[in-house]
Amino acid sequence: MTTRLHPILLVTGLLPLLSGQIPPMTVQQAPPVPSDPLELVPANAQPVRDVSQRAEIIDLLGNSHRLSNVRSHPYNLKTTFTTADGKWQLEDTSPGANRYRWTAQGPNYSAVNLQIRGVLYSDQAANALPLRLAQVRAAIFFNQPPLGPRASLRIAPANLDGTALTCTLISRNAMTNAGTDGRRWDEEEYCLDPKANTLVTYSPVPGLFVHYDYSKALAFHDKLIWNKFTITQAGQTVIEAQTESVTDPPNNPAAFQPAGLNQIGVGPPMTPPWRSRMMAPSPAPSPMAQIVVLHGMQSPDGKLTEVEVLASSDPSVNAAALARVSNRQSGLGAQALEPGATPQSQEVIMTVEFTAWNQQR
Repeated sequence: MTTRLHPILLVTGLLPLLSGQIPPMTVQQAPPVPSDPLELVPANAQPVRDVSQRAEIIDLLGNSHRLSNVRSHPYNLKTTFTTADGKWQLEDTSPGANRYRWTAQGPNYSAVNLQIRGVLYSDQAANALPLRLAQVRAAIFFNQPPLGPRASLRIAPANLDGTALTCTLISRNAMTNAGTDGRRWDEEEYCLDPKANTLVTYSPVPGLFVHYDYSKALAFHDKLIWNKFTITQAGQTVIEAQTESVTDPPNNPAAFQPAGLNQIGVGPPMTPPWRSRMMAPSPAPSPMAQIVVLHGMQSPDGKLTEVEVLASSDPSVNAAALARVSNRQSGLGAQALEPGATPQSQEVIMTVEFTAWNQQR
């Protein structure tokens, strides 16, 4: 088996090496991504060949997003979802530009959020949102892939429940992912039905999957909205969500008056999940790097809560990865905000890579 340096090693190790802060690393083979019932690219992913093929894949991804994007019209979207703690109700509505309201009601949590011309009003203080709430909202609104000129694309055919799919693996690390192996740790995965133009599974990192179901899809103007979706972590379902309805917004001007709500700042209370990668010396000798992907919620002051392991190449290093993240969390996003900006909660995905360092200079 050919030994190669994983792209994560290169990207996260390059600047410290140049600055002389850490010794040079040994070249270690990257571990395989763990198997998962929804991991549809265990092997044989092909790099994009040329302009035409890249354009075809980007067009498919863009069309699928446009097909399910309710925000291109005035809308009222009602969603329910269930977690281990109980049932939640969400409502998102916008009668037009510069007016948006969303509410959440669940176990031990409720919130009313209103944005008028970019200014956020809320009945909640700027504390960390519950992780499962953030995950559901990300699955609905933040599932569009990063497709800049530096994105590296690989593709593979797949099949799920008898439906032929096209899967695209996307790396943001600005380095070409050559080779025809299976999914790698730094790749996002989008599996689409090319005939229906629908996104079927989305996986931002190994171990975390969103599976969209269109068996009773809801039609809304020129859109097609999944009737339900599930979110799984390490092969276990953690969220079951149902689209209750999607309609034109009701005529209710009073719902867009900020009376009784607190003015929080300019900007939304949350944005798409943040990602971070950190390197660490291996806690034990190993012929290959060991990788752990963790997940949690970051409060506006940089504190992490609800931290959990999504995927691991070796469970024996999970505790070391959790300790590493715990030691670093006070520095995650704790910088002072610009005056008037909304203090944001962030869903954070953290990759910790343990490698053997060559201590000889």
